[in-house]
Formats: sequence, structure tokens, C-alpha cells
Amino acid sequence: MDKLSKWLTSGEYLPHFMRDFHDQKDVFKTMHNTIKNADENGNPRDGHIYVVDTFLWYMARCGYTLQKSRKNVTFKDMQVDIDRFKREMTDAFSKMLSDK
Repeated sequence: MDKLSKWLTSGEYLPHFMRDFHDQKDVFKTMHNTIKNADENGNPRDGHIYVVDTFLWYMARCGYTLQKSRKNVTFKDMQVDIDRFKREMTDAFSKMLSDK
């Protein structure tokens, strides 16, 4: 296997927070929940598969990688969004169980 193929297979072209499948799922579910019209563009599973397994892989194959912007603006913290989404899902599930 050549160096490029090994690198692509390793997943090292992805940011650390996206190298684990379960972490990727959290990002895509949170993104889908945060963007209010996201359902108009498909579901989080299909978006996840296309973006990670197709788009980012192809871009990396051509020498591009996803990286955080260095622009001097105050960005939102993705982990805050992920934690909020998980908390909302846990609260909704707990409420559903307690209502039975």
C-alpha cells in the first residue's frame, strides 16, 4: 500500500474530534439539530456518510484537509452545542420514561 493510501485508511486527515465514528455521529446529529432547516436537506445519517466517507476522503486524497479557521472572530464552541444536544436528548428520554 502506498503512503497516500495508508494515510487515507488511517483517518489521520480528519481532525482528532472526528476520527471516532461515535464522535462523528454526535457532530452530525448536533449539527442537524442546530440548523433548523436541516431536514430539508436530508437526514443526519446520510449527510454523515456522504461528508466523511466521500467528500472529506476525496478532498484529502487531493491534498486538502479540514482545519479550524484562524480568522480573528469569536466562533461558537462545537462541544457546547454537542453537550447541549446530548442533554436535551437525555432530558426528553427521561421525561418519556417518567410519563409512563
